Amino acid sequence: MQCRLLQLSPVVLIVWILISWLFSSPAAAQPQLFTDDVFTPLSLGYEALRSGNNEAARMQFEKAIKIDRYNPYALNNLAVLMEREGKLKEAMAYLLEAETYAADYLNKPDEICDVGGLCLAVNPAGKKSQKSSIAPLIHGNINLLRIKIGKDKSGG
Repeated sequence: MQCRLLQLSPVVLIVWILISWLFSSPAAAQPQLFTDDVFTPLSLGYEALRSGNNEAARMQFEKAIKIDRYNPYALNNLAVLMEREGKLKEAMAYLLEAETYAADYLNKPDEICDVGGLCLAVNPAGKKSQKSSIAPLIHGNINLLRIKIGKDKSGG
C-alpha cells in the first residue's frame, strides 16, 4: 500500500505541511523577548525620535515589531506617535497590544514623558530587572489615553 501523502498533488502537500506547521507551533504567537537584532531598530528609532524625525522613528519601531511582534517598547512608541498625530484610536490599539505581554519583558526602559502626553519607553537597556518596568508604564499610558479620548468625545 502506497503512502497517501505521495498521492497528493504538490500544491496540496505544501498547503497541508504549512497548515500543520502553523497549528502545531504555539511559539509562533509568543513574544521573542529581545533577541539581539531587535535592539538596533529600537535604538535607531529612539535617536530618530530625539532628533524630531517621527517618520524615521516609525519605520524603525515597525522593523522592531516585525522581529518581535509583541515588543511593548516599539508598540508603546508607535502609540505615542499616533497620539501626537491625533489618531487616538490607533494609539489605543497599539497600547492594548503592547500590554498583552509587557509583564514578560524585564529590560529596564529609559523613560521620556511629554507634558500632557503619553510616556515614551525607548531604548531598553540590556540590564534586566526582576519585575517588568514597561508594563506599568503602558498601563499608565492607557489610562492617560482613555482620559484624553473621553475629553475629545465630550468636546472638552
